[in-house]
Amino acid sequence: MTKSKRKTLGAAALALGLVALMLMLILTSVHNVGTDAARYHELQTLAGVLPGAGISDDDLRALDAALAGYLAGRPDELMTPSESAPGEYDLLALNVNGELRPAFNDREMAHLRDCAALFALLRKVRRRLVPWAVLLIVGGAYLVSDRRRARKAALLSPLFLLIPLGAFALWAACDFDAAFTCFHRVLFTNDLWLLDPATDLLIRICPEALFMGLGRDIGLRALAILMGVPLAAAGLTLIWPKSKSNEANQWKDNRATRRAAAQRPKTFGVGGKR
Repeated sequence: MTKSKRKTLGAAALALGLVALMLMLILTSVHNVGTDAARYHELQTLAGVLPGAGISDDDLRALDAALAGYLAGRPDELMTPSESAPGEYDLLALNVNGELRPAFNDREMAHLRDCAALFALLRKVRRRLVPWAVLLIVGGAYLVSDRRRARKAALLSPLFLLIPLGAFALWAACDFDAAFTCFHRVLFTNDLWLLDPATDLLIRICPEALFMGLGRDIGLRALAILMGVPLAAAGLTLIWPKSKSNEANQWKDNRATRRAAAQRPKTFGVGGKR
């Protein structure tokens, strides 16, 4: 492999490694925002879900915490010990419109199981991105061995994610209903997400305004990641790694090398031509 091809391969690997790192951080942000019970309640309060939800504020807070735990992989938080069958668990019961009953019906729970499965998949993908990000970044940096080329790869890397995510964000800003519907049709293979406010508590406590707020939070965090990671990587090329040997490591300022070569005095041997 020629030196030029090796540097090109290294730059591509470095860029892909940074993409993997940014995607991992964005998925972490999605998970953290999507399982933040306190944020649920803030957005629900702003949307004015009470008293239309039919439950008290204390019960809403308890239900938010249970939902957040359920999506985070702790299903027992949505369950309570059964009084009729020791050792078993029943779905969390609440006073809904003055009637003590399970918080969610069968259709709502089926949809929540689908949502929990998506969050579990998110965590699995995030874990698998970690070794790939490390391998590609370290291997790419080793192969490229060129500060300017590595810096260019770092600054261009967010385009792989910024273009599709930016297009979707723009669509959601212009027509949230259409983007929201498309998002659900892509992620779910059924129509369980189509709930009825008259019968389903889940849709009453999770109005469209809640999802808009969570989406905005995720978008702002994703933008910070897409800007911060490449800038940090580009900054590292200015200080690391360093080598005293020009031959052993090309991580150096190429302009300085050219200036040093230009200033080197020329010598002429006996019989040499000037």
